[in-house]
Amino acid sequence: MQFARIENVIDIPTIQNKVVTIVGAGGSAPLIENLTRCGVQHWKLIDPDMIENVNISRQGHSPADIGIAKVNAVANKIRAINPGATVECFPIDFTTLNDDEIREAFGDTSLFIFATDSFAAQSRGNEVALLLNTSAIWIGLYTGGLGGEVVFWHPELECCFRCLCSGRYKAQEKAKSEGRSLDPPSDGATIFDVQLLDSIAGHLCLGLLTRGSDNRFGKLIDQLGDRQFIQVSISPDFQINGKDVIRKHLGIEENCSSYFAWNAIALSDPDQGNECCPDCETYRGIKFWPPLHGAPSSVRIRTDQSHVNQTVEST
Repeated sequence: MQFARIENVIDIPTIQNKVVTIVGAGGSAPLIENLTRCGVQHWKLIDPDMIENVNISRQGHSPADIGIAKVNAVANKIRAINPGATVECFPIDFTTLNDDEIREAFGDTSLFIFATDSFAAQSRGNEVALLLNTSAIWIGLYTGGLGGEVVFWHPELECCFRCLCSGRYKAQEKAKSEGRSLDPPSDGATIFDVQLLDSIAGHLCLGLLTRGSDNRFGKLIDQLGDRQFIQVSISPDFQINGKDVIRKHLGIEENCSSYFAWNAIALSDPDQGNECCPDCETYRGIKFWPPLHGAPSSVRIRTDQSHVNQTVEST
């Protein structure tokens, strides 16, 4: 492959040596193809599903792929772009793998991408990222394709996916106890909605894979700092709990005639990771103490190092 037109913004030698594991090979197919065009050439694909007719309109697959495992169809697309790429296919349910199996199969991963509408898979993805101390991205499209999110983590960041989405974990636990599912249906989400979100995720993938390189993508992750939660408005009707959160965070006046949609905000965790996180306790050796006697602070203490690193954050 020739990279002359993009090698000034992407560290090609670095990215070619990285291994990317992606969970979900349906709507993410174009993202995988485009990252391959940007130099990623070592892939591990995980998805238990076969391609059905209903997938053709929104997942980047073709009618000729119907009846084929999604991972195999995507592997063919990767090799069509770069015949020298290495691709391992896992047509399995990611959530059934235990920690030892994860280490054995994916211990060499440089970046995990979790691109599913399954909370079980996304939450297990957080455990795996922390277990292997490996950078990760979570991509989620909201109901009806009105909006979406991209969350990322790397080992130098204090907050993991669960720290950032603690309220979601509580809501999921409540729904599960009531026999309900909160996983969003794919109805109404077009391929353009999926790919708009994937374009932002693709930028972050390139940033994480080449972080530290002296170019645009190499600087991206450090420019974001601890703003790990990217929320995207795709439709002018996008709201959360009846509120236009994008307008609010951007400080846009109601009478601004140019405001419409297709905006993104980058947020950090307001609790700075200090709300108790079972995943951080289990996989990072961090212990949490709640505020004592109403004191306006809480404490995270990392105990998996030779010295104790104590951080007190205002909440």
